[in-house]
Amino acid sequence: MSTPMYAVGVVLVLVTLVIALATPFVLVHYRIPYEHGPECWWCHPHLLPRRRRAR
Repeated sequence: MSTPMYAVGVVLVLVTLVIALATPFVLVHYRIPYEHGPECWWCHPHLLPRRRRAR
């Protein structure tokens, strides 16, 4: 097996593992009966800081 094929295989296994481990947490999160608002980083990710509007 060549090195690129091995690397692709390792990446696919890691992605599959992450998806399999994250699935229960995602399902539980979306079954929460109450609205958890904009503070929820999962539903409302804040990847970049918000700029303040100039008045």
